[in-house]
Amino acid sequence: KVQIPGGLADLARREVCFKDGGRFDLSERESELLRYLAANAGRAISREEILSRVWRMDPTGIETRTIDMHIARLREKLRDDPSDPKIVRTVRGKGYVFAEGG
Repeated sequence: KVQIPGGLADLARREVCFKDGGRFDLSERESELLRYLAANAGRAISREEILSRVWRMDPTGIETRTIDMHIARLREKLRDDPSDPKIVRTVRGKGYVFAEGG
């Protein structure tokens, strides 16, 4: 389980539940992505590393926006403001970082 502001992500059940009763289902890939980011909280993780570790693909020469699209959907489900994300932050030129404590 991963604590997020105002709620909890249950990765085993693949859902995000908020204290106000709101809830979202996570796809298998979204929950794997969140698990990996949370396990490496505070460290910027490159798209290549995400492709390699979460998608289990060789990232060599792959130009893809898949990671960005999954991050955008994950932020939406975590209620993370896309214009000023606090949970999954973008690190320019590096990748993404899961902020410890949100």
